[in-house]
Amino acid sequence: MAATRFPHEKYASLELNQVAFPKTGMVVSQTPLDATAFPETAPCENGMWVIADKAAGTLKPCVAVTDKPFGIVYTAEKEYEDYNVGLKNFAHRVGAYPRVGILGLGDTVTTNCLQYDNSETGFTTAEALEATLAAYATTPVYVIAVAGSAVPKLTKTLPQNYAGPVGKVTKYYTVPNGEKGVKYEIINL
Repeated sequence: MAATRFPHEKYASLELNQVAFPKTGMVVSQTPLDATAFPETAPCENGMWVIADKAAGTLKPCVAVTDKPFGIVYTAEKEYEDYNVGLKNFAHRVGAYPRVGILGLGDTVTTNCLQYDNSETGFTTAEALEATLAAYATTPVYVIAVAGSAVPKLTKTLPQNYAGPVGKVTKYYTVPNGEKGVKYEIINL
């Protein structure tokens, strides 16, 4: 299995389309990133799925896909300098306190924070990936958690005995900064 990140220029971005967590208060904040899980070379990006480890007092990727509750990083981007502005230039570093919304059924987001297995049929080339995503209405594409990774994965088939969160692609689209992205809805937790 060769995990490949969904194409984006620098860092992933996220658009909240329809989510319940701001209204229901299911938001984790004031919890720092786990320094070993998110080193300087692999910062935390908007759209990542994380777990709030309350015992350790940190945010980190899931150890197992059955860890709950899953949350999605959705902090408003900050502009650190005049020449590098916008969604694609923002990520959370060690010491940051990202805002995390706990995912619920029906939550819908658009993001390019995804990975895929480029040995899976339909994902072997960039053209095949695009064709598969464009045919989401006739051939379902799912978004699932990956143990040990905060980046959710695109797949055409759910793993056997998979018990983690599942999103279903509802549109092959763009994220707010114009890069290609995927809109998905959470259909199972």
